[in-house]
Amino acid sequence: MGLKPGDLILRLRKGGRPAAGYLFLGAEPFYRGRCHQALRKAALGTAPEESAVAEVNLGELPLTALVEEARTMSLFGGERLVIGRNAEGAVPKTASAAGKAERQILADYFSDPVPDTVVIVEAVAFDSRDRREKARLARVGEHFSAVPVRVELEALSLEDARYVAKVLARRVGLRIAQPVLNDFVNMLGADAFRIEHELEKLALYVGGDREVTAEDLDLLVPEARQTGVFEFSQAVADRDRARALRLLDRMSRTGIYWPMQLNLIAGLFRQALAAKELGLKGAPQIGAKFGRLGLRTWPSRSRQIEGMVARFREDELRRALVLLFETDRGLKGPQPEERLLMETAVMRLTD
Repeated sequence: MGLKPGDLILRLRKGGRPAAGYLFLGAEPFYRGRCHQALRKAALGTAPEESAVAEVNLGELPLTALVEEARTMSLFGGERLVIGRNAEGAVPKTASAAGKAERQILADYFSDPVPDTVVIVEAVAFDSRDRREKARLARVGEHFSAVPVRVELEALSLEDARYVAKVLARRVGLRIAQPVLNDFVNMLGADAFRIEHELEKLALYVGGDREVTAEDLDLLVPEARQTGVFEFSQAVADRDRARALRLLDRMSRTGIYWPMQLNLIAGLFRQALAAKELGLKGAPQIGAKFGRLGLRTWPSRSRQIEGMVARFREDELRRALVLLFETDRGLKGPQPEERLLMETAVMRLTD
């Protein structure tokens, strides 16, 4: 059966007993680490013996080594956790009798597993967002189909990352408005580890005295500033084609996840369209009206929207949103030409 990582963690926290085996499938590291912690605590308690945890590198050793380790009884008895790392390395490139025999060995073990022993098989080298790697993940899942529970560690969506950021911000005592939090998540590419790290930095800097501002993000998140996420959005908003293309070239070399950047720009265009439809003009009026609607904007954002209202007609804003949607769909398609798609979008947005 398949489980989302959050469901597994919740089940274990509610006192559910661990299964005999888990297949961790996917490259998302944040929830994988928390799944490990939850399983370790559920299987071994809070202070396990060092000998209670064993690891087998399946990139170097055959699958039989993992089964033999799982069947090995601890000198002192009790619960054990056996982790098979780099499981991708155990999958044969083509169907073979040896591969079939290994799958049968695994199936035989899980038909009669060792009591109080939990086996974790990790296949975390491939990202499900990539079509070719998704196919490889499917092959790994098929090879290890005998493992009782499959935990799907897919890359976090924007919605998932925003939820994680909101929970983590609350945990460290940060007050941060949703629009600022959304931009914060966008600029970090929905990377939950970086989100956690940067929120801890913000908590140390801001404390509990005031709300986090966009200026705080500019000051304390150097990685985002270096990639130019805000600069690029501003260049597009200014209809400054030459600057936007220069920044696009620089950002392409950083390996940025472009759908996140598009979401940031689309947010700007949506707010500019709303301001246009409401007949709002100056930044103070935009900030005040949006605040009454529950969409708090900081002064620099209101000024940015003010500039877009002046530079774009209402029909242009609508066409821009359609273009951004189409570009996002293209980026998420099979084997996208990311650079070409983004350059085309910039050219059309800055006409």
